Amino acid sequence: ICSALGIGKTTLYRYLNDSRYVDEAETEEDTEQKKTIKVGLWLRVENNSKFVRGKKRSREEIESFLQRYYDMKKLQKDGWEYELTIPYETDKDLDDTIHEITGEMDSIADSRNGFIECDIRALDGSERAW
Repeated sequence: ICSALGIGKTTLYRYLNDSRYVDEAETEEDTEQKKTIKVGLWLRVENNSKFVRGKKRSREEIESFLQRYYDMKKLQKDGWEYELTIPYETDKDLDDTIHEITGEMDSIADSRNGFIECDIRALDGSERAW
């Protein structure tokens, strides 16, 4: 499905999750409010070579994705720093979500012949980084 539509797995799963499908076997424990963490994202989007274009569109699409799912706030108008709010249940869930975010950003840039460099750090005072 992802190949046919030209989207990443994260986008597909987010769309499916947004469909508000609820399994009848879901318990009250499953519906408890998730924890959230604010993280700082430093993101650089570049073209693969000087002969291709697409950096600006890639960045716009990545920002749209982050805004839609992670309440992205751009810290400076033309800067490369963002603040995201990520919901999670366990530390493994958080790590998986971060991995999905970076994979989706990479997929978006790659689809326009580009690449990303990024650094993600927790803003909660801990020294967590991805």
